[in-house]
Amino acid sequence: MMSKNTIPLGYVELTNGSKAIYPMNDIFLNFTFEIEEHWEALRLAVNLLLESYKQQNPDTKAKLIKGSIRVRTQFQYLLDIQNTTRDQDIKLTEDEAEATYIEFQNRARSDIPIEIRSVEYFGLGIGHSRGKIANQIWVLAEDVDLVLRGRTFARYILKDEITSDEHPATSGIMYVSLTKLSGEGSPAGELASFLLGKLKNPQNEAVKKIVKAFNSSFEAFKADKEAINVLSAGERGRLEGRLEGKEEVRLEIALKLLALKIPKAQISQATGLSTDEISNIELENAEQGLKTSLTQGRR
Repeated sequence: MMSKNTIPLGYVELTNGSKAIYPMNDIFLNFTFEIEEHWEALRLAVNLLLESYKQQNPDTKAKLIKGSIRVRTQFQYLLDIQNTTRDQDIKLTEDEAEATYIEFQNRARSDIPIEIRSVEYFGLGIGHSRGKIANQIWVLAEDVDLVLRGRTFARYILKDEITSDEHPATSGIMYVSLTKLSGEGSPAGELASFLLGKLKNPQNEAVKKIVKAFNSSFEAFKADKEAINVLSAGERGRLEGRLEGKEEVRLEIALKLLALKIPKAQISQATGLSTDEISNIELENAEQGLKTSLTQGRR
């Protein structure tokens, strides 16, 4: 969930009411990049991140994506709400050879921790590539400290433990902190700010093209009945605790930590809930307690 100070692309009408759609919405991203006319916007976004990383590490083996591309997303999978097998969000293949897998993550915490899941996907990507490059880019709206270690970018490759010689297979996993990147006055910083819902009108021409593609896609998205049905099912699943962790368990943990006077920032780290959500839980719990007291007082 984005904070109250962020800017959504717009709102869609679901079976249980209206919902704000932000650039990092998983279903929206899959819908957007399923459409070929938006593939260049994806290339621009990926290359802006890579260019920013290369400025910090000029010797990196990571390369900009310059050849002809094909994109595969999970949108068709998402249409089948009975499907329980999940692959990665987006696979961008360059010249039918090198592949870049892109995963967009709104939360730092998930049922399978990101530092574990990303390595599992990394291994699968390398296995499927059969000797070709298979890079990973994990775009994080919330920092995962175990992999980022306080940095804006972190890219891991295979190396010899003693000599630090690189393995011949130069595929790597790159993690991107959108929060830290959004504080930079650079094209990639503008992109990060837009993805986080903090920026509506960028100055950089490449980011303008990306924003234009997102806005165009949103108009099609909100009119697409299949996409809206998937989003409605996802919202129901989230409320039932079937998506992004067991919601009931997280709420219970948050309530117990609130009772112990634990700071909300720490509760957020422990549960994956935003501080706004925790404040709402605190308020609802207080209101429920007041109702219970009033009911008992009438007896």
